[in-house]
Amino acid sequence: MDTSKLVVKDNALIDACFNLSLVEQRLLLLAITEAREIKNLSSSTAIEVTAHQYSTQFKIHEKEAYNALKTACDLLFERRFSYVDRYKEDRLIKKVRWVSELGYVENKGLVLLNLSDTVVSLISRLENQFTKYHLNQVSGFKSKYSIRVYELVVKWLANTITQKYEVADLREKLGLDHSEYKTMSLFKVNVLDKALTEINAKSDLQVSYEQFKSGRTITHIQFKIKQKSATDTVKRKKVKEMTAKQIDMFSDKLSKLESFQSHYIADAGVSVTEYKQAIAAKLQDQFYVEAWGKYLADVGFTKKVLLDK
Repeated sequence: MDTSKLVVKDNALIDACFNLSLVEQRLLLLAITEAREIKNLSSSTAIEVTAHQYSTQFKIHEKEAYNALKTACDLLFERRFSYVDRYKEDRLIKKVRWVSELGYVENKGLVLLNLSDTVVSLISRLENQFTKYHLNQVSGFKSKYSIRVYELVVKWLANTITQKYEVADLREKLGLDHSEYKTMSLFKVNVLDKALTEINAKSDLQVSYEQFKSGRTITHIQFKIKQKSATDTVKRKKVKEMTAKQIDMFSDKLSKLESFQSHYIADAGVSVTEYKQAIAAKLQDQFYVEAWGKYLADVGFTKKVLLDK
């Protein structure tokens, strides 16, 4: 493992609320790892990030990296985040820009960025409460939520269990507004389940979550974390997809499973047949076969991951 690619953040920044695209998060992570090597880092220090670095770290074509960085520069300068600080004895919510200056050298695929004073302080002048992880652990993620969930849970790795996050607070930390994935079922399927599937498949962590209710409403989420053993992190073999017969059978069984109905809630007015068809469509995607593994196991699908012989 390349120890120079170490992401280190004050826990206030780990727990911050922000909405950044996958490309913007990747650009900032590269900048943070580069900043660790700079003596006397300040907001006047220009940090270089190249398309070659980006393409190598995240395993994409260099031409695609050029376009990704240019797009990120168009957005990142206006981005802000909020975090909790203290003013005298009071709790202070601060809103801060990520960068103070930002530029892109087109013919070289080069980004020059200056982190804001606050960000510099939250990645360099660290005291006791900070989180660190290797950039390689999140490099394979394709969902912007996977990086954020990984950061939130790795902070608690020594405890093996996180705090109980209020759903509204967790949504804010992940950068979701009120119009995105409004129902709990959509939030779980498109954000939490997808993030955990990526984390469990591509990183050094194994993560699950538990839901807590007030009446019939899910109010809190708590994550459980463990570090994978060396054996666990061996690259998995290519998995086979579900057969058409399996999809038909297990979509029917899932549509009748009460616990699954509470997880993947049918839209208003949808018939039983349409609900089953919606499940069948998703089971054609290996992501959902894995994400819904515990429900599939409840209806007899015991081989969640089918390995090639």
